[in-house]
Order: sequence, then C-alpha cells, then structure tokens
Amino acid sequence: MSYESLPVAALALAPPVLAIVLAMYTRQVLVSLFAGVWIGALMIADWNPIAATALSMDWIVEVVRSPFDTKFLILIMFMGAGAAFIYKSGGIIALQNWIGHRVNTARDSQILTWLIGIFIFFDSYTSTIVTGNATRELSQENNTSREMHAYVLDSTTSPVTTFGPVSNWIGYQVSMIIVGFEAAQFTAEEVGLTAFGLFLQSIPWNIYCFLAFFMVGFISITQRFYGPMLNAEWRSRKEKKTHRDDATPLSDITTDVGEPSEKNPTLINFFAPILSLLIVGLISMWWLGGGHQSGVDIATAFQETDVALGLLYGSFAFMAVGMLGSVGFGTMDIEEASDTVISGFKTMMIAAAIIVLAWSIGHAAEQVGTAQYIVDVMVGSGVPGSFLPLLIFVAAMFIALTTGTSWGTMAILTPLAIPLGYELSGLSILPVLMGVLFGGAIWGDHVSPISDTTVMSSIFAGSDHIDHVTTQIPFAMTAAGVTVLMLLLYAVGVTSPLVLLPLSVVLTAGAVIVLNKFDARRKNLPEVMPTTEAIDNGEIDVDAIENGSETDTTRINGRYKFVESIPLTAVGIVIAYLCLVFGFMTLGF
Repeated sequence: MSYESLPVAALALAPPVLAIVLAMYTRQVLVSLFAGVWIGALMIADWNPIAATALSMDWIVEVVRSPFDTKFLILIMFMGAGAAFIYKSGGIIALQNWIGHRVNTARDSQILTWLIGIFIFFDSYTSTIVTGNATRELSQENNTSREMHAYVLDSTTSPVTTFGPVSNWIGYQVSMIIVGFEAAQFTAEEVGLTAFGLFLQSIPWNIYCFLAFFMVGFISITQRFYGPMLNAEWRSRKEKKTHRDDATPLSDITTDVGEPSEKNPTLINFFAPILSLLIVGLISMWWLGGGHQSGVDIATAFQETDVALGLLYGSFAFMAVGMLGSVGFGTMDIEEASDTVISGFKTMMIAAAIIVLAWSIGHAAEQVGTAQYIVDVMVGSGVPGSFLPLLIFVAAMFIALTTGTSWGTMAILTPLAIPLGYELSGLSILPVLMGVLFGGAIWGDHVSPISDTTVMSSIFAGSDHIDHVTTQIPFAMTAAGVTVLMLLLYAVGVTSPLVLLPLSVVLTAGAVIVLNKFDARRKNLPEVMPTTEAIDNGEIDVDAIENGSETDTTRINGRYKFVESIPLTAVGIVIAYLCLVFGFMTLGF
C-alpha cells in the first residue's frame, strides 16, 4: 500500500509517531509499540478494528518467522543464559577482585566501558553484548547510573562499527552503495571509483558518528552532564540508586538469577565465555561469508555473511562455555546449571517482547509507506544542490527515528541519494552524501525507542528502556546540531573535511561545557559530578547544593586528576584508534 492511497498522506507517519509519543509519555513500552502496530493495521484494514487486530497478529507472526529475526531471538536468549553463568559462577566477583582496586570511581568505569567498546569494532550487537557484560557489575559497584552505562554502550558501539576497519556494518554499507550505483545506472569503471572506495572517502563526512563517539569520552572524562542524565548521575552518586525507584530494567540478573557463587570465583569463568563469543562469532561470520574460499578477502566475507547466524553460533558457545566452566570449577552442579540456563532466558523476556514489537512497527511503517512519504516530502522541497547533504542527513534522521532501523534507512535512501547527487552535483558530492546518510541513520537509532540496537543497550546495561532513550536524546541532539551547522557551512562553500571535522569537535566540546553549566545552575546541581566517596566523606556540601545556598567558599563540584593512568590510557588508545581509521580511509584516495 502506498501512502498516496490514504485519506491524508501524513497519516503514513501515524504508526511510529504514535508509538514514540505514547512510549515517552506513558513509559509503557509494550502497550505503546502495540498501539503503533495496530493503528497501522487499522489503516490497511480500511478502518475495521476487528480486521486490524487480526492483521496485527499476522504481522507479529510474520516478523518472528523471518529467518534473521528468528535467529536473533534465539541468540539473545543464549546471551542471557551466558551472562547468567558469568554472574552466577562468580566470574564477576573474580573480575572485581582483579581490577576493582584500579577502577575506583564512576568516572573510571565509564572510561573503561568506552575503551572496551572501541576494541570490539566488528559488530555492534557483539560489542554491546560483550562490553555490557564485562562492565555492568563493575559500573554498578562504582555508582554509575544505568542510564549513563546504556548511553556509553549505545553511543560507542554503532559509531565504532561504522568506521571499522573490519565490520559487518561496512560490508552492508558497501552493498548499499553498489545498489546506489545500479540505481544511478553507472559502473565503478565508468566513474573511476569503486563502492568500497566511495565508502572510504565518506568516512570523514560521517560527522555525527565522530561527534557521538567523541562526546562519550569527553563527558566521561570531564564528568560534565546535562539534561536528564545530570539528574540520573546525581541520584546515583548521592542516593546510590543506579536506577530510579519505579524503573523497569530490561534485564536484571541479580533478581532473575540470584546471588553469585563464592565457592571458587575465577577469572576463567569471566573471560572464557566472552572470548568464545568473540572467537566463534568472528570466525563463523568469516566462514559464512565465504572467507575460507580462495579469492574471498576479509572485507568481502563480512559483506556477504549471515550476521545473525554467525552471532547465533557465537552466543551458543558463550552459553556452553559458561556452563562448562561453572560445572567444571565446582561453582554449581548440573541441576543448578540447568536452572541457570532457564533463569538467563527469563532475563531476556521483556527485551524479546520489545524487539518483536519494534520489528512489527517497522513492518507497519513499511506497509503504510512511512519512509517513502518522508523521502518524497524532503526531495520535493526544491532545495539547491549545495544543500543536498543537509537534506539527506535530515531525511535519514527522521526515517531512522520513525522506523527504528538504521540499516533499513540506508537501504531506502542510498538508491535515491546516489543518483540524485550525481545528477545535481556530480561525483564529488557522493562521499559527502554517503557520510551524512550513514550518520543520520545512526542518529535515528540513538533517539528511537523502537530501535533494536537501542533496546540492546538497555538490556546489557540493565537500564529502564525509556530512561535510556530520554537521557541519551540531549547528547544525540547536541552532536546532530553541530553536524547541521557544519552542513550549512558546506552549503555556503566550506567544503573541506579537514576544516569542518576539527571545527565540529571544538564546537561540540564547547557546547557540552555551556549546556552543562546552564543546566547545573538551573537545577542547583554540581557542574562537575563528584564521586560517591567525596559526597559520603562530607567533602561536598550537599545541603548547600539542594538549598541553592552555595557561596564562593562552598565546595560543590567534583575534582579529578587528568594526568593519571585511566584517562591517559584512554586518550592514547583513542588517538591510536583514530590513526587506524584515518589510515584505513586513505586507501580510498
């Protein structure tokens, strides 16, 4: 069905917009998502409510029966079981005994989470799962709010896997560029540029992803928060409540699995399952993409692989190794291990329900023509060619926001953007369009409660899902706002990424500081969030903060050393990583 057959074309926006607004207002995600599915079905069913209900059920069954979705649902169940073994076997206790004395504050745990996310750059799901499992308990021990932990996961993993240098995201993006070439009716030989080469040239134009990644580190190191995150971190530090009282975490291992065993805690039960997930998942994706065959390079293998099946194999290894280690080191018997598998599955039930309904919303949006309506409105606006990157960025933002899928957004927009850009401005604008398209799609993921990657971040941070979304939105909006400003500069003639990218970083840092100062003063909260220890020791005058009676002699802000091991290590690793990314990028020039 096309949106043109609806009584009012703008009704094509109804399914995702209704779901998003209801979810934000009521905080009842499942009800809100189903309402969005049902209203889409109502339009398709000629406004017959009974037929719409039946059609909604058909759509839910249809998405669950999709091979990719079925594999994904099974793999997150295996992930839940594997995480349960890491926790229940005492692997978390062993990790805390090993590294706990080095990670002493919420700031340390946030930087550590950011760094681990950098190292797992080949798949965003895997990165979220592994990083979340590795740092969740340590983060909670140091009073990082669940909202902040989810933000660090979400805004690190997608940007990192977008840049690579080797990831399934890159394979997918290159495949979409190939589709765009076909839509524009030219070949790589005719224009002297391959699809992979165009992707490489697009990297410095993916301004939003660079800024989102930078903001995670900058906010974690400086401890300058604003928006709802400022309140969340103050609550966590002062009251030691890592989530609000009436929150509904998508996964709560302590409640669902029970207390960890102290019989024989060993680091093997922490690292062995995670390493098995990484090794089996990575090798499986390489093998399924034909990497074992002669003439198939790594990039091609990851482009052609079955991501869901590869991660399914990895997640089974994650669970199986966790079970073997738990029984083998005597932390539990076979019966308790079997119960732990079931308990681990239970931790994922709410998340699985949300993911299924999020997929169903995407299906409903597809049926009523949501994405095509947005594209037609944006493209038909008559914007000059120099403003085309801004147009594509905004279109990608709204399509990803309303459909909940960055990959779907790339599939919709790339075949339109490449021929349109080539026709209006020639080959030189295509890297810009691809960079902003990919970035806009990921922005939509970051702010959409119906995005599967956003749900995954909530799951593995143990966060209330809507709390994660609402606290991340101001940060995502900041990075997007600076990106829009850079694209306006591009439109008026500043066309070098060597100017725009560094300028955007400086402006983003300045924006974070200004917004932090404004919001902290408005709420009578610290600009630099103090540690829990400083609050407990009376170094911070809590009464003065809450009464708004601080003076020049009152200490209300936290104090941190920047020349110490954890932040210095972080900066060094990030510089090395960015050198790798930009070195990788030069292969396209």
